[in-house]
Amino acid sequence: MYKNIRSIYTLIIGTFSTALFIYGFFPIVHYDNTIASINDIPQFIDNVRIERDALYKPLVNKVIIMVIDAFRWDFISDSAGKAAMPITNKLIENSFACLLQAKIEPPTVTMPRIKAMTTGKVPTFVDMVLNLGSQPILSDNILLQAKTYKHDLIFYGDETWLKLFPTMFKRYDGTTSFFVTDFTEVDNNVTRHIDDEFHNNDWSIMILHYLGLDHIGHVTGPFSSLIKPKLIEMDNIIAQIYSKILHWNENGIGPILFIICGDHGMKDSGGHGGATLQETTVPIIAIGANCSKSYTLPKKIAQLDMAATLSVILGLPIPYSNFGSVALDLLDNLPISRKLFALHYNAKQVHTQFKKLTDYNFQYAHHKYMDAVKLHLAWLKSINNSYETGYDVIAAYCSALNEMKEILVKNMLKNDTHLMITAMLFLCHVLWILLHDQYYSLVTFKKVLKLFMINLLLWIIIISFWSFEILSLSLFSNIKNCVFILSIIGLLLLNCYFIAKIKYHHYFNIKLKNFKTFEWIFPYGVLIHAISLGSSSYVEEEHQTWYFFWVSFLVLLLCKNSRIITMESLKICVHSTQFLIFIEILLLLVGHRIFRMLNSTGNKYNHLPDIAGYLMKQESKINITVFVIIALALLVWIDFVHEKSIYRWCALFLNIGLSLCIYLRHVNNQTVIPISLYHLSKDIKEVLIFWNLFTIFCIVSAYRLILIAKRNKTNFLSYIISFLIQAWIMVSALLHQPYNLILLPIQLIVIYVINSILKYNNIGKINIFINACIGNVFYFYQGNSNSLADIDIAAGYVGLQSYRPVIIGMYLIVNTYSAPVLAYLLNMYHRTLSCKSAHE
Repeated sequence: MYKNIRSIYTLIIGTFSTALFIYGFFPIVHYDNTIASINDIPQFIDNVRIERDALYKPLVNKVIIMVIDAFRWDFISDSAGKAAMPITNKLIENSFACLLQAKIEPPTVTMPRIKAMTTGKVPTFVDMVLNLGSQPILSDNILLQAKTYKHDLIFYGDETWLKLFPTMFKRYDGTTSFFVTDFTEVDNNVTRHIDDEFHNNDWSIMILHYLGLDHIGHVTGPFSSLIKPKLIEMDNIIAQIYSKILHWNENGIGPILFIICGDHGMKDSGGHGGATLQETTVPIIAIGANCSKSYTLPKKIAQLDMAATLSVILGLPIPYSNFGSVALDLLDNLPISRKLFALHYNAKQVHTQFKKLTDYNFQYAHHKYMDAVKLHLAWLKSINNSYETGYDVIAAYCSALNEMKEILVKNMLKNDTHLMITAMLFLCHVLWILLHDQYYSLVTFKKVLKLFMINLLLWIIIISFWSFEILSLSLFSNIKNCVFILSIIGLLLLNCYFIAKIKYHHYFNIKLKNFKTFEWIFPYGVLIHAISLGSSSYVEEEHQTWYFFWVSFLVLLLCKNSRIITMESLKICVHSTQFLIFIEILLLLVGHRIFRMLNSTGNKYNHLPDIAGYLMKQESKINITVFVIIALALLVWIDFVHEKSIYRWCALFLNIGLSLCIYLRHVNNQTVIPISLYHLSKDIKEVLIFWNLFTIFCIVSAYRLILIAKRNKTNFLSYIISFLIQAWIMVSALLHQPYNLILLPIQLIVIYVINSILKYNNIGKINIFINACIGNVFYFYQGNSNSLADIDIAAGYVGLQSYRPVIIGMYLIVNTYSAPVLAYLLNMYHRTLSCKSAHE
């Protein structure tokens, strides 16, 4: 009875602790929905009245914003980018356009980046999750301000904008951003509207969002031969719009500001979502702005600065929650009095947000802001109003703005360490309770209280050491906070009660003595791995941890199965099982060295060349073809050997048909050598045939399952798991990149070999740990990492002609977690076989 209560309790507390940790790790930002108005633009600086209408007015009549999705910095700055975009670079060189380097904050996905550009506020990783189902922005933003003050907005491109701003645009046409295999039509649907809109003069802001470059990156990477033609296409569109702007300027419709920018960059592997330099650095090109000509290197700004800068250029109120600062490099020809007023207004608005911090008046940034205002007042009151003093005031305002912005951004992205440490302490309690199975029937309150005080003291020490934050008594002023804190104390008392009931001497005197090297090393390895995840560098390079565990295990196994082999004993042992195991382990070590080079992963060495990159080169098409054929042949052979003789030939023909469909899918992607007399399609037909054959396989398996249920129920569970393994491998093989297909049969072989070695050495108890390790090792072999940028988005669209989010999500899960799930299923299968043989 007590064990049941303990199990239910640990399940509830474990789930609660995990949720508590997630809530603390991913802070949810509560946006202030206050909307700025014209009254927020200051009329006084301290007690000095200023002419607001003269100092703060529009600089342009129209603004065109062209967002090129995944437009990384080197696409415009390096030699290849300059060759692909000659017109744009000519405009920059001749000072008709200015080039700025924008730094963006992770997560580097479209929806949070649009939020940052329009609100001037930093989105969090929770926004990244919401990227698949964008909700309308309710907080203040530059588009809302523009519409409020009678600007007409039009939009063409990524439909994410329409989800975020459903009522903002006078005319619009959205394109689906998630159908990544579309490189051409998705951009043509934007470009076709340009000529029509330049014949209209009923709009003041036009936004264009091109997706083709991002889609090419996801499917083929940033170094693909498809990138240059797409950049040339973008260059021609920029030239087309620029010529229209010149025509309008000649007819007195201008001035017009034309901004070209990327929402985020692109990792070398083609994805995005992380924090690498390639993902977080994008160009901003401004045509028609008053740019500073006094620099050789591009000036750097934050993407957050766009909202404040556009507000000043259009003479609009700066969005209320904005953290960004005005980019003075786009306002170079503005009189110094107007620059100072724009900076004062911007600094005052940011300072309003800064004052919401509990200790703002103790911050150096606050004093910098106050000093800047004093300098500005002194400049206004002075008779000379000299430029030198004016630029000192500008420098003071810029310094204060940057300081406040940095603190606000850090505060917004700050984790709640108190909650995280509490959650980790509770999870340690749960683990400790589950590790023991001997308990006292009764426990004294004094013992529980003693444990409670020890745990409370430990919690306070960890908080003081880790977070450097002091618990404020203001926490207890809120009723909800009081209830929550009392609940945590109550749960801590309950944990201490369950811990107090444990018989420790039984555990230490009996269990630890019986532990063998292979039995204790892996639980400690799991603990070390968990601790390592406290460092962001270890999270980014987690594959190194798993590779280390895997190699260490193989070396230990090699030592256990090796003996001194002399020339005389070699003849005796060459045919022995131990010698064969020795050779198998050596082959596993060699195989690991090869397959870890299949895909570069992580952050530190992601840029290094890998086998996959070599195989995907056009001149290596014969190599990738051989690779695919060997992988498919191995899968067919393994299933043929494993299958019962009565069904063996039926399964062979079915597997050959499935393999042919998979090969033809890659033929249509032009990655392998085509079959003569075969006409290329868009891989729809082959995938459809694959699913028909897969349906036949499921029907046959269901029939066999019914027969087993009737005749021999002991085989029922093992056959269900066997069916799941076969189905998982089939679907994974369909979705995998051609160079990753070989990992499926290799993983099957490795797990089979390791299980036989463990059985021979009588250390089968560590089977679970080893299978989990193999699953993770092959997960990283596949090129995956802890960065969203490494997710193979193209796998979600195999055989699809339209956007189906549920199917795409399922495909992505199967492709990404193919190896860990396969390892788990194989472990279950081997355990059912072991239980069956034990009962027999």
